[in-house]
Amino acid sequence: MEPMVPEHARALQCLALNTILTLAIAAHAQHAAPALAIDAGRIEGVALPTLPQGAAFLGIPYAAQPVGDLRWRPPQPAPAWSGVLHAKAYGPACPQAPSGWLPEMLGKTSMATDEACLYLNVWTPHLAPNAKLPVLVWIHGGGNVEGSGEWPPLGETLARRGIVVVSINYRLGIFGFYATPQLSAESAEHRSGNYGQLDQLAALDWVQKNIARFGGDIHQVTVAGQSSGALDICNLIASPLAAGLFQRAILESGVCVDSIFPTSREIEVANAPFADHLGTNNQPASLAQLRTLPAQQLLDDAAHDDALDLEPAVDGHFLREQPAATFVLGRQLPIPILAGSTENEVSIFASPIVGGSSHRPQTLAAYHQFLDKKFGPLAPQVFAAYPAMTDAEVPRVFNTMFSDFDFGFSARLLAAETARIHQPAYLYHFTYAGRGPFAALGAFHAEELMFLSQRYWTSWVKTPDDARVSNALIGYWVHFIQTGNPNTAGLPRWPTYQPHQDLAQILGRSVTTAPDPRAARFPPFQQYLDVRLEHLPNHGAATSAPARPASSQ
Repeated sequence: MEPMVPEHARALQCLALNTILTLAIAAHAQHAAPALAIDAGRIEGVALPTLPQGAAFLGIPYAAQPVGDLRWRPPQPAPAWSGVLHAKAYGPACPQAPSGWLPEMLGKTSMATDEACLYLNVWTPHLAPNAKLPVLVWIHGGGNVEGSGEWPPLGETLARRGIVVVSINYRLGIFGFYATPQLSAESAEHRSGNYGQLDQLAALDWVQKNIARFGGDIHQVTVAGQSSGALDICNLIASPLAAGLFQRAILESGVCVDSIFPTSREIEVANAPFADHLGTNNQPASLAQLRTLPAQQLLDDAAHDDALDLEPAVDGHFLREQPAATFVLGRQLPIPILAGSTENEVSIFASPIVGGSSHRPQTLAAYHQFLDKKFGPLAPQVFAAYPAMTDAEVPRVFNTMFSDFDFGFSARLLAAETARIHQPAYLYHFTYAGRGPFAALGAFHAEELMFLSQRYWTSWVKTPDDARVSNALIGYWVHFIQTGNPNTAGLPRWPTYQPHQDLAQILGRSVTTAPDPRAARFPPFQQYLDVRLEHLPNHGAATSAPARPASSQ
């Protein structure tokens, strides 16, 4: 006969057993790989301690890999797979030359690359299909010739703030923007090029089809990018093909409203001789031959051909007209934007920190020669806005002039064009200067990415102000992603951009609202753009658009 157990002791035993079982189940759940099904098959991701209810899924193919016969074709749907895809590591980056930025940005000298590179990554704070969380899709920069969805490492940091983060790879350089008469002739639409931008559209379409399974809301998608990633986003805003794929946009140090792109036909003419150089027996290489060449050979040959034009093109399909004309005429996607630039954008490009070297004017004579070549009859007006009296002043003045011309002016113009179609625009001017080796560079191109990711560059000298600036940027950016408005409790108010007030948010060691401090120098740049728009073939309508506000003239 079993001994009699008091009732209260039995209850305690049951409670202890339940506690042990609960802890065991919780421990198993904590260590079990998160998994779900997407349209192409089942995937298994990575559990992260910082996202206890979420996970990361890395290296998900969002399109068929563009190899073999799919080289230089629009992206095709990813083939379905059987079993479970292990989405636990980044897919390879698209083919590119070694980057001088990598040691500083990621602490390594190289990254794995492969032509089979159309992968994306997802970080979610809540892995539940009904979570309805806002979504950020990050499009990396790198001049459309380098970079990947791995850098900057924004995903985990921003997901902790309650948003689903997606980063993507897209085809670059010779693989992403090569247009030739041969390629256009074989195309059903008789056009070629812009493959990298079409990849971005395919990734955004993937988000629409799949992101709800990660907890995301397809009606709250923000695209964000920096440098060429921001320029590509500007092109997306100008493209009717992107309608409905995102609801707001963040553009950091790059826009398209002041650019005049070549047409695809002009690029085809420039690129036609490339196949001649790769042919044999004095015959140009056929498309079939070009598609069998190793990716590294193409990359190397393209790097040695200065005549190649590898950039977005007005092709009548993705870009039906010059984006600058689209914005002048108010035909862009009607969405809120947050945009801006840094105080000293171009200082980093000539810095040995990222392997740069200076080929910029160093004397007054060279400065005048540069302005004459770039601005033609408007060169005297630009010099008057950015004067230098001695050779010693030229490097500093040139840095200011080109930072304003290539970045500051265009960000402000984008804000004005957005306000003109009655959409909210938020303009910023980033002024935070670092310490140590970065001190002489001021607030340089890509610097703000450190504060958004909280991953600081290898040589960055940290100060107590860093955390405060990081919290401000993340707070503003995340609230814009969540609501289309950056204003949030605990941060200074950020007003919408109104041309008659011309206010920008100054983001530096203090955060303030003030008139754009560079605006008085911008009129020659606006004149230069207007002259180029007036001379566009078939774009006379652009010059008869409603007048821009006086402050943007």
